[in-house]
Amino acid sequence: MDRKMLRARQLQASKPVLPGHARYRLEIRRCKAELEVFSFTGEERLCAPYCYTIDFTSPTRDIDPAAMLNKPAAFILQAPENPEQARKVHGVITRFNRLAASADETRYQVCLEPYLALLRHTRRSGIYQNQSVPEIVEKILRERHEFRGQDFLFTLARDYPKRELVVQWQESDLDFIQRILAEVGIWYRFEMDGRLGIEVVRFGDNQRNYQYDVKLPLRDPAGMNHNDHDSVWDLHVEHQVVTQKVKVRDYNYREAGNDLQYQVGRDRDTTVVGEIYRYGDNFLEKGEQI
Repeated sequence: MDRKMLRARQLQASKPVLPGHARYRLEIRRCKAELEVFSFTGEERLCAPYCYTIDFTSPTRDIDPAAMLNKPAAFILQAPENPEQARKVHGVITRFNRLAASADETRYQVCLEPYLALLRHTRRSGIYQNQSVPEIVEKILRERHEFRGQDFLFTLARDYPKRELVVQWQESDLDFIQRILAEVGIWYRFEMDGRLGIEVVRFGDNQRNYQYDVKLPLRDPAGMNHNDHDSVWDLHVEHQVVTQKVKVRDYNYREAGNDLQYQVGRDRDTTVVGEIYRYGDNFLEKGEQI
């Protein structure tokens, strides 16, 4: 993969207000075809790559997939209540479909994801010695996938000790990174850098990196009216049975006398059931944080 080509993501400057009634626009680097957004859905989650599925029409009947796939792109969403402000979602096109055609236009669909999502296509085995989890993640991002300093950011409140041995066995780089981050309680999310025209992966481990200033009104849509504002349309509460007890255990041959086990549970709760048992998570000292 030519990372230098992929990371050259500066798109041509666009006007702050979208022309006409178009409140959504899709820009794909070096794509000369005329694109008009028809519909879209987006999903964003903590500790997972976001995915925007965008349907668009074009008078070009057969757009070359090579002109779309693996290309830097930006999806622009104009705020109806403030036309001068527009949100840009940066990323790379990971899927391209030709859906239908008529006499005057063709309908297509693309998936816009962050560059981090491309790590799912690299699968390997490896051994990492005497490195902390943040060091392993940074090594993979920089050396294997040519991420640069502005592409990711660690804002960590805790110190993470070096591990004697960490094994990656037939996992994709994305799955491996997500697994070892989850083991130590590090989460990640994405931020958009409008100046550089890129998405930034931010890694954090405490609440100070949460965004507390986000406010959305709860408004039920009525008919065709969606209030022309970002709003929450529906809320629901879900309850389910969960595991009653978790037990962890390890063994350190250097200090065989240490009883390296711990358990926690809710014995008097009638809505829980079962037990999770984990062995060999490489906790070598009694009292080490789990």
